[in-house]
Amino acid sequence: MKVEIKSHWDETVLFSCELPEEFNDKSAVEQIGYAVVEAIRADANLGGANLRGAYLGGANLRGANLGDANLGGAYLRGAYLGGANLRGATLGGANLGGANLRGAYLENTKFSDDVIANRAPLFLTGLDYDVLILDQHMKIGCELHSIANWRNFDNDRISKMDGLRARKFWKAHKESLLAICESDERGVLEQAKEVEPA
Repeated sequence: MKVEIKSHWDETVLFSCELPEEFNDKSAVEQIGYAVVEAIRADANLGGANLRGAYLGGANLRGANLGDANLGGAYLRGAYLGGANLRGATLGGANLGGANLRGAYLENTKFSDDVIANRAPLFLTGLDYDVLILDQHMKIGCELHSIANWRNFDNDRISKMDGLRARKFWKAHKESLLAICESDERGVLEQAKEVEPA
């Protein structure tokens, strides 16, 4: 059985390969995941590829050209993306827990429609909620907001996220998380906007 990786711009086939028999009964996302790994091995250019929802957990994608690729909803937990080109890639909804992005090129990487990152995100796991810190935004659990908004949320707003559990978490970790953001110069553009005269 043959699987193809297509451009999300115009459906052009960027790479195709034959699947081993054991993948014939696998899901489409697992089949695409296999094809991506094979494409990387073949040094194929996957810029602009439609990899939405692909299963790439633990995959070695070192040095891959995934610029402008749609990786929305992809499972990238534990993937190695060191040195990968993710410039302009869409990562909204992707599971990046434990992914190694060291040295990845992230200019204009989209985490959602209005959240763009140019630096490798910081991940914190092992807490009640996983934390992802981007250039100007922080995602705690499923809640993604600007760092400035997190700084200003009151108890009522935090409670609306996940009740008492969220309030306890924020009370215990707010200062530490904001200190991490500040020490790594995350959220500084939003902070500057807050203090600009009206």
